[in-house]
Amino acid sequence: MKTLALTLALAAAAFQAAAQTSGPASGSGATANCAATLGELPRTWEGKAYAVSGDTMAGIGLKPRLRLWGIRAPELGPDLGVPAMRARAALEDMLTAGEHRVSCRVAGWDRLCRAVAQCTITAEWPAGSKAQPHDLAVRLVEDGFAFGFELGSPPDWDKDASEKIAHFEAISRQGRKGLWPDWLGEHARP
Repeated sequence: MKTLALTLALAAAAFQAAAQTSGPASGSGATANCAATLGELPRTWEGKAYAVSGDTMAGIGLKPRLRLWGIRAPELGPDLGVPAMRARAALEDMLTAGEHRVSCRVAGWDRLCRAVAQCTITAEWPAGSKAQPHDLAVRLVEDGFAFGFELGSPPDWDKDASEKIAHFEAISRQGRKGLWPDWLGEHARP
C-alpha cells in the first residue's frame, strides 16, 4: 500500500510539470517569453551560486535561477515545511563544501523560466579526500533529499544521466536515506 501511495505521489508530481525543459534554441511559446524577459539562455555558466530551494540555485550575476536537471525536491512554500528546509540545507551544505563555485551546462528553460542545468562542484567528499567534481543532482538523490524527475530526455552531452539518477534513487530509497522515510509514510529514524 505504501508503494502504491508513493507511486501515485511521484506520478502526480511528474504530471504537474508539463515539461522539464525546452531547448536553448527554442523560440516558441513560454520559452520565447523567458528569453524576451531574461535574455538568451547561456549554454554554460560558471560562478558562485547559493541554494534557493532543494533543487534551485541563484547564481551571482545570472538573471534566471538555475534548477538542477533531472530532480525534484520538496518545495519551499509559504508554510516552510521541514522536508523542504532539509533539502535546501543539503544543497547549501554541498555548495559550501565547494566554496559556492559551480560549473553548469544548461539544457533549456523550464515552465517557470528557470535555466535547467546539470551542475557540478569540486569538493573533498568525503572530507579529507582529494577534491573532485560532484554532480549536485546525483548527490542530492543519493543522499535522499531529491528524487528523479522527467528523466525521459537526458542532456545531449550525458546520455546516461537518467540511469545514474534512477540508480542512486533506488539505493537511497531502499536505504531509507534523507527524506525517504517521510516520503514512504514512515517515521524518520532517530
